[in-house]
Amino acid sequence: MHFQSSKMVVKICILAFVTLLIFQVETEAGICCLSYTKRPKRCALLKGYDIQAITGRCDLAAIIFHTVKGKSICADPAQNWTQRRVECLKMKAAEVKVISSGHPI
Repeated sequence: MHFQSSKMVVKICILAFVTLLIFQVETEAGICCLSYTKRPKRCALLKGYDIQAITGRCDLAAIIFHTVKGKSICADPAQNWTQRRVECLKMKAAEVKVISSGHPI
């Protein structure tokens, strides 16, 4: 009798763990920019970006910059500073490709 109740407790713990894992994945995938930063960020502080399109879940078009410190910054894609930072990051990526390959692509 004790063995069966232990098995039930293990099953419940596994089910709870899997449920939490699924919830965490859905929560991370569901993060959206809800507003834009008010201050431009220097390109030297940025290491990449993602584009957030307007979807059923995210109703704000945005550029999500990723900083060297691991933070995410939401920017208005219509702003000139945002477009300049995207170009700066593209140039950084091109420089890395040239340096790593030894010649331009």
